[in-house]
Amino acid sequence: MDILQDQDAAARRATLRTILRHFRKRSGLRSAEMAKLMGKGLRTYQRWESGYYGVQVEPIRRFAEIVHVDPWGIIFAVEFGSVDFAIDTSGNNAASLLLVALRRLHRRPGGKALRELDPRSLLLTYARGFDLLIKRAEEYAADLEQWMFDEDLGGGDDDPEDGKR
Repeated sequence: MDILQDQDAAARRATLRTILRHFRKRSGLRSAEMAKLMGKGLRTYQRWESGYYGVQVEPIRRFAEIVHVDPWGIIFAVEFGSVDFAIDTSGNNAASLLLVALRRLHRRPGGKALRELDPRSLLLTYARGFDLLIKRAEEYAADLEQWMFDEDLGGGDDDPEDGKR
């Protein structure tokens, strides 16, 4: 049983289609232009963008490279059934960085201990890490807001005439 699949194949294709069209249009490209950039015929590209072929890693990587988004954000978003996840990770590569972190763990001495951990321990540990990420995002937003309104940091009214006598 796949614990991740909570939607059927048609819903997954619909999510993929929405994501691909969103990013292509956001990039200002027409289907014909994207097809050419991806090295596909127009009809083949249109079928692919429609989700007809499902999730295919290599074409998604190429597409993501062209439109400058996170390819794994697209793949995870289809699995989650969340277009927003693809959009949220498109600028910071959060999904790809998660895979980088897992790869680094696997390559570290003792990284093979991962196989010894039970699913509950893994989930709790991941959840703690994600809680820390949420906290950091909140701190970052608060720091940014403080900076925007801090007059000592250039946010105040600097009238060049005030300093002249």
